[in-house]
Amino acid sequence: MKRNTLILLSFCLCTAMISHKFYMSLTQINYSVQQKALQITLRIFIDDLETEINALSPDKIELATDREPLDIGLIYKKYLKNHLHFHINNDSKIFEYLGKEYKNDQVIFYLEIAEIDSITSLEVENTILNSSFPEQENIIKTSLYDIDKSFILTKNSPKALVAK
Repeated sequence: MKRNTLILLSFCLCTAMISHKFYMSLTQINYSVQQKALQITLRIFIDDLETEINALSPDKIELATDREPLDIGLIYKKYLKNHLHFHINNDSKIFEYLGKEYKNDQVIFYLEIAEIDSITSLEVENTILNSSFPEQENIIKTSLYDIDKSFILTKNSPKALVAK
């Protein structure tokens, strides 16, 4: 029994030393022909976003708690506008922040770019969490006219281009 406990303890210590946290976000971008809108859903781990926002601000905040600032929507909107950019048909477009929700350990943002008649090219620049986590990967999944593409954006390669 002692030997099994020692082996289990050794295994746990070894795996704890080599474990590494992954830093990633997921952005799903869909173009709705009927609504003539680019619909964007962005998922970020709450603790990573809290670290990033606190590093950029003199005021320390707690996200997804009863101590969360009342103006958190404005804080999120400002952060996203600084770190998430879209060019549609070579024109810069500003998204509308529709809101957010917390699910499990993630914050899910809902964004939209309306009044898009057609898309021949879509460029996405995503630098979310890159300031705090140099190894951050921002996964982009697009669905335009039934064509699905995926990209992994990094600090050194923060842009993706989809052309029809």
